Amino acid sequence: MDGSLAPGMSLMGRLVDRLADLERLIAAERSRGVPDEAMIRRLTRERLLARDRMAALEGCGMPRWARPEQG
Repeated sequence: MDGSLAPGMSLMGRLVDRLADLERLIAAERSRGVPDEAMIRRLTRERLLARDRMAALEGCGMPRWARPEQG
């Protein structure tokens, strides 16, 4: 990937796609005869980071009481 955004592809959309890719990779690695545990840990960390980024974009990154009031 060259770092440019595809037309109409938002950051949230890319994170959703990446999360799905990571889940497939983790499942594939776990289904192998002798899974690489280090690879699974790395992919799991990356999956959790993607989830955290998605939560932050949705405004869930801070407690409700600390969010600015909308209105």
